[in-house]
Amino acid sequence: MFATLDTVTAMSHLREVKTLRVAKIESKFDGPSLHVKLRGLRAIVAVVDQGAVGKAAEVLHLSQPAVTRALQDMEADLGFPLFDRAARGMLPTAAGRILGTRARRAFEELAKGCSRAIALVGSAKCELSRAARFSAAVGPQALASLIAVADMGSGPRAGECLGRSQPTIHRNLLRLEYLVGVSLFQRTPRGTRLTESGEALLRGVKLAFAEIAIAEDELAAFGGRIQGRVVVAALPLSSAFLLPRAIDRLLSKHPRLDVTVVDGTYDALVQMLRCADVDMIVGALRLNSPPTEIAQEILFDDGLTVIARAQHPCLLTQTARGLRELVQYPWIVPLPNTPARTAFEHAFRIEGVACPRAQLQVNSPSVVRNLLLESDRLALLSPLQVDAELRTGQLVRVPLALRDASRAIGVATRRNGSLSPGSAGLLDELRVLAATLQPTAPTPV
Repeated sequence: MFATLDTVTAMSHLREVKTLRVAKIESKFDGPSLHVKLRGLRAIVAVVDQGAVGKAAEVLHLSQPAVTRALQDMEADLGFPLFDRAARGMLPTAAGRILGTRARRAFEELAKGCSRAIALVGSAKCELSRAARFSAAVGPQALASLIAVADMGSGPRAGECLGRSQPTIHRNLLRLEYLVGVSLFQRTPRGTRLTESGEALLRGVKLAFAEIAIAEDELAAFGGRIQGRVVVAALPLSSAFLLPRAIDRLLSKHPRLDVTVVDGTYDALVQMLRCADVDMIVGALRLNSPPTEIAQEILFDDGLTVIARAQHPCLLTQTARGLRELVQYPWIVPLPNTPARTAFEHAFRIEGVACPRAQLQVNSPSVVRNLLLESDRLALLSPLQVDAELRTGQLVRVPLALRDASRAIGVATRRNGSLSPGSAGLLDELRVLAATLQPTAPTPV
């Protein structure tokens, strides 16, 4: 499945995608739903750390038979062993190491989310110990209820999404607040809203569930197949020429993958990336002040040029030797605080020419193309964005030599996270295709 969505539809669909992924109301893949098996995941982490079931049981405050049953249930669901039983103890298999690592990261994210939620209300007393207890005790139903209420905006709608009654959802929310020790929700006439602490906890839960989802994908790849879901964000006016080709190549190799493409403003997409609602952002990078939690990789430098319709007056007079001669025409100006706008203003400034008045600012690639085709407006664009129109002769490049008119196209990911096999595969395809556009190696920033 490969869907490109407008911003509003994308946000709504994305909430549905993530809720369904958490609740596992309908699973498109074979295998267990690991996010509902937190007890088994805790057992795996403890046995990996302690090397023996008995010692793990002491750490978890459970009986040894209970830990043994939890491990056996996990292995039965997965269909392969997670540990080698030997006289010297329990040694994790390759699959056990993968799952143990991801599960440990998931519980760490739960603890961090709880710690941030407590810190926001200035309750530093016993913050670390409470966060650790929360991570060790919280159940999957409570966490799924948190995400569903955040997405749906009310207990009844969350119950419908999860197939649970409203009283059950209410009890789950109360359980969360009891474990965290701070208020997480505000009940209003319009529904249920998360407090600032609730939002902090929600982010930790989403990051934790993302680790578990990646574990599922990694275990599937361990079994010889790549499957799962990749959610990629595409910045407007940036990578439409690159991302579709990379996705087509990826899906032709791995037909069990699902890919969803969303778009939106940079700030909105970065927030979604931070909360694991998207796996990566593809487009024009912000090199000057990227968020500290975001890692960026430059794929290539995208040179920009002045684009006009065929038979534009500036072409007929043959007087355009520089931008100074083009200021008289109406321009389509990129939105403020975007790499395209920075390049636009720099191109005029470096020639000592005042920028055209930003009478018309456009964010939509299709609107830019139509405006160029049907008017005497000019735009500073990447030729790759209007490749089809340039090839047919509907649009042309104005023959000017611009200095330093470019922007960096690349990929943004979470700095402290790691990609699922599907997401890593997409990044590999992007790198291969980018190398055909510009013969420079990808650069991390």
